[in-house]
Amino acid sequence: MHKLLSANLRRLMINKAFWITVALMVCVEGFLCMLLTNQGPLPMDVVLFMSLQCMGVLISVFFSLFLGTEFSDGTIRNKIIIGHKRNSVYLASFITGVIAVTIIYLAGVLTGGMIGLFIFAPPIHSLEEIAIAGGIGWLASISFVSIFTLIGMLSSSKAKTSILCILTAFILVFAGLIIYALLQGNPSALLQFLIEFNPFGQTMQTVSINIASPSRLAIYSLLLSATLNGVGMIAFSKKDLK
Repeated sequence: MHKLLSANLRRLMINKAFWITVALMVCVEGFLCMLLTNQGPLPMDVVLFMSLQCMGVLISVFFSLFLGTEFSDGTIRNKIIIGHKRNSVYLASFITGVIAVTIIYLAGVLTGGMIGLFIFAPPIHSLEEIAIAGGIGWLASISFVSIFTLIGMLSSSKAKTSILCILTAFILVFAGLIIYALLQGNPSALLQFLIEFNPFGQTMQTVSINIASPSRLAIYSLLLSATLNGVGMIAFSKKDLK
């Protein structure tokens, strides 16, 4: 596992798509902050997690290319041939995604924090509330990684992986927006569950920082990640790598 992870991280650090994604996250956060400066003196915590709403789409593009390249170059097959266990290969890919998304996530938050510190008013929420919201946003980002790892490790085509990951990201975004709109007129328990279980729905709540039940959202994220990784490893163990 250690050798697999080390090799993946070396690839990650020289991956142009990864650093472009980090730069895009910084630019998106900066752009959104500048847009909000026209709305008067807002507290800095309002802008802190704004770019998080784009996280799913950004990860889907970068990570699908990262995993798709491993299949197209024969890297995955070579890892199995030299004796690495399939579960270790799968988990190493997931952990690499977690590290990548953490860097991307911090790039956006730190950008929002620095801009907010100099341009916006002091935060209206406590540091504890902001930290909890940030933790929920990070777990939601890991849920995205779980989804895209499952797709990327079971699809042998780079193009197919990219299409499926990006399509899934947009489906989650539109589903979250539709459910949120429906909730305004019909606050049912089912709709509330659906938006809270959706990683994009969790990022929407992170932006507002007003999270009614952070423990429930954390459980949903962890449950989704554990389930998808479990299913993914079982399916990958039976996959024909040709």
